[in-house]
Amino acid sequence: MGFDRVTTITLRPDRIVAFQEQVAELANAATEKEEKWSWTAHQTLFGEGPTIHFASRAETFAEIEAQGQVEGLWLRAMGETRGLEAMMRAQDCIASMQQTVSIDRPDLSYASGVASPEEYPYAAVTLARARPGQFEGLEELIRKVAEAIPKTGDSSKLLTYQVMFGQMGSYWTLRPLRSLADLDQQLPATELLNQAFGHAEGGLLWRSGSEAIEEARREVVVYHPELSNPPAS
Repeated sequence: MGFDRVTTITLRPDRIVAFQEQVAELANAATEKEEKWSWTAHQTLFGEGPTIHFASRAETFAEIEAQGQVEGLWLRAMGETRGLEAMMRAQDCIASMQQTVSIDRPDLSYASGVASPEEYPYAAVTLARARPGQFEGLEELIRKVAEAIPKTGDSSKLLTYQVMFGQMGSYWTLRPLRSLADLDQQLPATELLNQAFGHAEGGLLWRSGSEAIEEARREVVVYHPELSNPPAS
C-alpha cells in the first residue's frame, strides 16, 4: 500500500509552451542533481484543460514530509536565484492549482504487473465523487468493474485510488494504455458488467452504482518524460 501525491495544474491557454519550458528546465536540473523527489508529468489530451498532472509516489507520510513543498524543490534543484526566477515565470502561466493525496485501493483494482509510464504512456482516467452516505455504492460499482475485466477476457488493467486529502468522497481509476488504439479494444464499464454478469445483473449494478455518484469526469492523459524526474528503474 502507498500514497499518490498529485498536483493538478490548469494552465492559461496562451502560456502552455512557456510553462512546459520552465518545468523541463526544472526536471533536467533535478535529474542531474539526483533529486530524491521523483515525479511523472501527464498532460490531458481529452477532457478539461489545458491541464498537466504531476504525480509522485510515497510509501509513508514521513516520505511525503521529506519531499517538502514545490517551492523548495525549485530552489534545491536550480539554486536559490535561478530557481526562484524560474518558479515565478512558471507561476505566471498557471490559472489554478490543486493538490491531493490518495491511497491505493488494490481491493478495487485489477492489475497484473507494473504499469510504467514508459511502457504505457497513455491512460484513461475516471474521477468520481460519491453522494453523501453513498461511498459503499460507488465502491461496489468499481469493485464489480474490476472483477469483470478478467471474466470477459479484457486485457486492460484497472488501478483505483481513494482521495484522502483533497475533495473528500472522491475516487479515481486509471486504465493504462500502450497507445490510443488500445481504446478500440477496451470495453466500457457498462459492457464489461453486462458481459461478465449478464444484462439483468449487469444493468442493476450499473444503475445502482450510478445513483451513488454525485459527479464524474473522464479524460485521457499522455506522459511527458521531458517534464518528469521519474524514479530510478
